This record gives sequence, C-alpha cells and structure tokens, in this order.
Amino acid sequence: MSEAPQTLPPVLTARKLLIQLAVLGGVALAIGAACSFVGLAELSWGVWMARIRRLVVAATVGAGLATGGMALQGLLRNPLAEPYVLGISSGAGVGVLCGILLASKLSLARWATTPSMALLGALITCLVVYGIAQRRGRLDPYALVLSGVIVNVFNGAVILSILLFFDRTEIINYIGWSMGRLPNWIDPNLLVLCVSCVAAGVVVLFIRGSAFNCFALGDEVAHSAGVGVGWLRIETFAVVAVMTAAAVALAGPVGFLGLIVPHTCRLLVGPDHRRLAVFSCFVGAGFLMLADTVGRTAGQYIGVGDIPVGILTALAGGPFFIYLLRRRFAEVPS
Repeated sequence: MSEAPQTLPPVLTARKLLIQLAVLGGVALAIGAACSFVGLAELSWGVWMARIRRLVVAATVGAGLATGGMALQGLLRNPLAEPYVLGISSGAGVGVLCGILLASKLSLARWATTPSMALLGALITCLVVYGIAQRRGRLDPYALVLSGVIVNVFNGAVILSILLFFDRTEIINYIGWSMGRLPNWIDPNLLVLCVSCVAAGVVVLFIRGSAFNCFALGDEVAHSAGVGVGWLRIETFAVVAVMTAAAVALAGPVGFLGLIVPHTCRLLVGPDHRRLAVFSCFVGAGFLMLADTVGRTAGQYIGVGDIPVGILTALAGGPFFIYLLRRRFAEVPS
C-alpha cells in the first residue's frame, strides 16, 4: 500500500485561535505568578517587583528564541536549525559588545545602541550562513549546520578581540551576560523595545504560518501555491534576526531553547505552523521562567547566587541536539 500523500493542515478558525490564546496566556501568567513567590529571600515589595521584571525578561527571551527556532526549522526543513546553532545568537552578541563600546565612547544611550548593533550583527551572520549553505538556490541542511559552527567559532574570536578594549569591571559583567544570566534590573526603555520586537516577530511568523505549511511539502508545491520561496526565506531570516537580537540584548546567548521547545510543541499540536507559532511563543516563555526560577533557587541553596539559564538550557539542549543528529543520520540511507 502506497503512503498517503501529505496534506495541508485544516483551517484554523478565529474562535479556536482566541481559545488557544486565552488558555496559553492564562497558563503563562499562572506560571509567572507562581515563580514570583519562589525564593529564599524575604519577600518584600521591592524583591517581588525585581522578580516580576526578571520574569518578564525571561518570558520575552523564551518566546523570541522558541518562535524563531520554530520558523527556522519550518523554513529550512531541518530539525537542527535554531538561532544558537546557526550562529545568529553569537552574531548578535558581537553587535551587543560593539553597541556597548559605541555607547561608552560616544556617550550614546545604551538601550538604543545595544539592540541596534545586535540586530546588525545578527543580520550579517544570517547573510553569511545563508551564502555559505546556498547552492543553486537551494539550502543544504548539513552545510547549514556546519556553516553555523564555523560562524560561531569566528564570532567567538571577534568577541574575544573586542573584550581587549573593555575595562576589567566590564569584562566581569560580560562573563555573567555570556552565560545567559537574566538581569535583576534592566533599563525600562530597552525592555519595552525588546518586548515590542519579539511580539511583532511572533505576529509576523503566525501570519506566514500558512506559507510555512506549504513550504513543508517542497519548494515546487510552495511555488505552485503562490508562495514566494526566495522572499519567504529573506523575510524569515530578517524576522528571526530581530527576535534573536532582542533576546541577546536582554539576556545574552541562551542556547538550544529554540531547539527543544519547537520539537516539544510539534509533538503536542502537530505540524501546523500557525498553531506552532502560538504554542512555541507561550511554551518558550513558560519554559524559561521555570528554568530561571529553578536556577535562581538552586543557586541560592548551593551558595553561588543563581545559576544562569544559559547553562541550564545548554545542559538540556546538548544531549537533545545529539539525539536529533543521530536520528537524522538514521533516516539517511547508507
């Protein structure tokens, strides 16, 4: 018996979408509220508000990276694609450091220069990775991952070179940021800007969900359905670069979140990228809020202050990446 042909997901009605948004939003708010009361410090109004701000940062970073990872996996039809693996996060990190230097040398507002330069670094990285992996209009999935590894190494060398111009106190702050440590205090202007960028990116990717669904059936099918394949790639890389730049400007490079959450959501709700965009956003937000609360509480118990979420996501995502890679190899005929 021949395998049934792949079909497009059913229509997502406005009523279903509103119900999903209400349920997922309520769950995310409940997780945030519960996490805000967890901790060893004596709970006062100031402590509670600091936790709330930190949880807002965690939710923003989690939503941006998870939804960005979902979009890259759908666009490239590659389960290993995500902003950290492809080097987009490290490119944004280079931009963040350049923005800090510019702000200090030219007396500019750091909340404006940091995300702007992070976006520039992320966009340049996207162009480089796309240029390396593209061959005759097609993207080789293995060349894409390898180009991400190469770009990550290069960006790491650039970051170390930039640090030569930093003061020792600034380097200490960088170490915490590079681990993916969420800040206890953040400039409200920077937070509003980054939340707006992530929210706008999620909306754009949700709207383009139908195009991703067509793209999953192949370039030819997508083209025949009226999807501009080339423009969709450019648009997706640009939107993911904006969301990644916002996340890195807030919390540094948090790895593998965009790998774990989309795959988990795909198991829960299926391959419809419209639903995946919604679920990845809220699940990513909830996941990182929980991870930060675990790291903050566990770090207090063992006397290290707090464990950065970047360490926790890397410890969870590394084995997950290996599992996906092994399964990918098993699917390729020898």
